[in-house]
Amino acid sequence: MKKSTKPTKPARTSRIPVSPRQPGPSPSSTASGILSVDVVKGKGGVEVVVVRLAPHHLVVVTGGRKPTLSLLYSHHGITFDSFELNGKFEKVIDHIRAKFPELRVD
Repeated sequence: MKKSTKPTKPARTSRIPVSPRQPGPSPSSTASGILSVDVVKGKGGVEVVVVRLAPHHLVVVTGGRKPTLSLLYSHHGITFDSFELNGKFEKVIDHIRAKFPELRVD
């Protein structure tokens, strides 16, 4: 079983709240529902970025030698280990693009 990726100590967390009165990363991001962005920094730079889209919707990106991407809803979700050519992440994207062509972005 694979060990979970934990940030090295000491870690610093920065929370970037996003609200209509306080502009976030872009004007369109508040319209799409970004509530907050948490950045965990360690000795090697940014280790984890957590984007909270809604109370129960998260996107988590971990760094390091083998980065991961997690898409989470409530207590359900999926995680893709590392970004490699023809890896699981690319295959899932291809599957979604074929099944739901109206969602394609090129």
